[in-house]
Amino acid sequence: MANYQTKHINNFSQKELEALGENRQLLDVREESEYELGHINHAQNFPLSTIETLYPKEDITYYVHCKSGKRSQQASEFLASKGLSIVNLDGGYTAYAEKNISFSDEQTDIRMQEDRKVINYSGMQCPGPIVNLNMEVQQLEIGKQIEVKVTDFGFYSDVKSWAAQTGHAIVDLEQNSDHVKAIVQKQPQDKNGMKVTESANGTTIVLFSGELDKAIAALIIANGARAAGREVSIFFTFWGLNALKQNKKVKVKKRGMEKLFDLFLPSTPVNMPISKMNMFGLGNLMMRFIMKKKNVDMLPSLLEQAIKQDIRLMACTMSMDVMGIKKEELRKEAEFVGVGTYIGETQKAAHNLFI
Repeated sequence: MANYQTKHINNFSQKELEALGENRQLLDVREESEYELGHINHAQNFPLSTIETLYPKEDITYYVHCKSGKRSQQASEFLASKGLSIVNLDGGYTAYAEKNISFSDEQTDIRMQEDRKVINYSGMQCPGPIVNLNMEVQQLEIGKQIEVKVTDFGFYSDVKSWAAQTGHAIVDLEQNSDHVKAIVQKQPQDKNGMKVTESANGTTIVLFSGELDKAIAALIIANGARAAGREVSIFFTFWGLNALKQNKKVKVKKRGMEKLFDLFLPSTPVNMPISKMNMFGLGNLMMRFIMKKKNVDMLPSLLEQAIKQDIRLMACTMSMDVMGIKKEELRKEAEFVGVGTYIGETQKAAHNLFI
């Protein structure tokens, strides 16, 4: 296509991208929730999922980017097919952030404190490091610093996003061959700080699946969102209620169909099947072995993290009645609610996930 080019985003400087001018428009096709976590100044957000509804101006060139390049390529090809002048920016916001965003210019004059607290999170997998860092920072006095060492390289990007959302200062951040090191200073919680409010900045998750890997994914997302300062609620319904069961089987009196359901439901969360290659339970054992070897938190540990972070765990009472699951079988932290409560939570949420 004569009107379609692909260039790497880092072929342009930060100033060039932020000042494209009247005849050129920077278009960010990531989802709104991704855009809110960080974006290039003056970039217009128009998610790929809604790109067909875009009414562009034909006399300007659109510079299109996403997180890494895949979605922007799809959007660029679609827009170019409409006769528009398009430049697809390969590498996306990830490459841009690695080059241009280390930590805020406002924070570069903060000096390292020799008496800072030092914690080693080596071997801990996502979202463990960021969740634990967030809890440690909450215990610090304002102005005090903490240094963390992490072997999960995703932490390099995560901690920048976390700092931007919570308002805390990154004093130093470096990525070495085998670890990431960050020094963070606790800042006063002003309007840019982490506050749980009634504004639409929360995260709600409906956990419908009764499969172990999907429940783990839901809890990882929930803990990560809470560490970023969002109010988080998880609505456990139907098969997803198994994830809320206590770690030890509880004997309760059941009758008729309740007994029949009980025969086919896992007695504890760790006994939940996995979505692929379950192989009569062997897949579950294999998954748990690999996760333990890779230091990835299992479901009970992720639930404990959620409880410590005050994530709201809501059990659907209608589903409990249908499936014969009793209150005594579930964790004591569970709230027993109806769909109306869940709908109320979505009004405070920026996005809702169904898993």
